[in-house]
Amino acid sequence: MLALTNTSMGRRSVACLRLLVGLAAAAGVLQVGGQRAPSIAGFLTIDCGLPEQSSYVDPITKIPVVSDAGFVDAGSNHNTSAEYMKPAPELGRGYHNVRSFPDTERSCYTLPSLVPGSKYLLRALFRYGNYDGLQKLPAFDLYLGVNLWRTVNISEAERAVMAEVTAVIPDDSVQVCLVNTGSGTPFISSLALRPLENTLYPQVNATQGLNLIDRFSMGGTSYYPIKYVYYTDGCIY
Repeated sequence: MLALTNTSMGRRSVACLRLLVGLAAAAGVLQVGGQRAPSIAGFLTIDCGLPEQSSYVDPITKIPVVSDAGFVDAGSNHNTSAEYMKPAPELGRGYHNVRSFPDTERSCYTLPSLVPGSKYLLRALFRYGNYDGLQKLPAFDLYLGVNLWRTVNISEAERAVMAEVTAVIPDDSVQVCLVNTGSGTPFISSLALRPLENTLYPQVNATQGLNLIDRFSMGGTSYYPIKYVYYTDGCIY
């Protein structure tokens, strides 16, 4: 069984900051104007609730986004209520709709074509936006396979909640499941999977993953490839 360890901001030490810059520069991670963008091979970004066979390219990241119709066989699509819609780019397109699961206790997305034993980052986003017109804020559990990822607690209709985990996936597919705990209907706005270099996040192995609590911006102006970094045990990775 995979244990998901929380990562938090920790102590922002100058030594760790210098270490990050040195490692990033040595690995060629930092991008300078005019340099070629990094590969997005293996990236999967799913807009949950997008009509079947629909797709688009995210205007900020330039990453392709697809419908969730081929990854889940339950639930129903809904649009965000008009009062919670905002003009683009203030409200990303992934928040225009959701998929909800009112009729099942446990509903799972199956993400295929993974490389067994490799590290992946998985990110799930939830924005209620009164999609059902009920103004009832739900809470439900989110699982990575059989492991509890976190409890999703929607406290504001307008606010987006993000869940993110880094883990070694032992098989060629993985399930992300939403479980009804009796506190409202589970729903999801978007789901993303990113392959990682196996040398990154040495704490992550076959029995332990990292569950994101917080994130710190290094001051970049773009969301990709390196706007955010993690803090773990007081150091940046």
